Amino acid sequence: MAAYRASKSGIAADIEKKMERKLQELEEEGIPACIVDWINQTLGEQAIAGPNANDIHVAFKDGVKLLELMNNLRAGLGQSAAKIERTTSKIPSMAAAKHMDNIGRFLKCAEEYGVKREDLFQTADLYEGSRAQMVNVITGLHSVGLMSKCYNFSVVYQGPGSYATQNLRGFSEEETRAKSAAIIGKQTGGSFGGASQAGMRAPGTGRFITDVETGKNRDS
Repeated sequence: MAAYRASKSGIAADIEKKMERKLQELEEEGIPACIVDWINQTLGEQAIAGPNANDIHVAFKDGVKLLELMNNLRAGLGQSAAKIERTTSKIPSMAAAKHMDNIGRFLKCAEEYGVKREDLFQTADLYEGSRAQMVNVITGLHSVGLMSKCYNFSVVYQGPGSYATQNLRGFSEEETRAKSAAIIGKQTGGSFGGASQAGMRAPGTGRFITDVETGKNRDS
């Protein structure tokens, strides 16, 4: 899909180059490798072929293995399994809809698990899977892995860092709503949206700039 789009220029091109450099840094730090090792161990299979962004994209694009991962995490908390859409449709639009539904369901479950929306990625980031978009996917999966350590999940995620324990589910609904309200409106709607870039972050870049570079919430 991305191959048919006009090349980015100006600020958008600069941001994409910056994101690609950050992806390379993440790969050099071994974060994708930690994610792959953790997920493969959790699922008990070689779900992801190799420790790089493209392998993660290929394995998770349809959202099936992604939800299988989440259902393992939910089972550890005694929660019911999330629905997984499995399709054999040869109609591309129908298959794509099912795949994106799966990804969206994973993101919703990840929030229920305690990961903040701003620490996750958008459906289009994973479904389209450009190197720039995969920065958000990798940092999002890294956040899920760190959150699993807060719950003492049986397969220990070895990625660096820790997730703030105040994001654990169990806080009051008022506190949860307050956390969510702080980030409402920051979502650009992903690459499938048709909004102007005026006054907005480039699609798929906001969370990365916030989380990886500064660790603080900042409007670009």
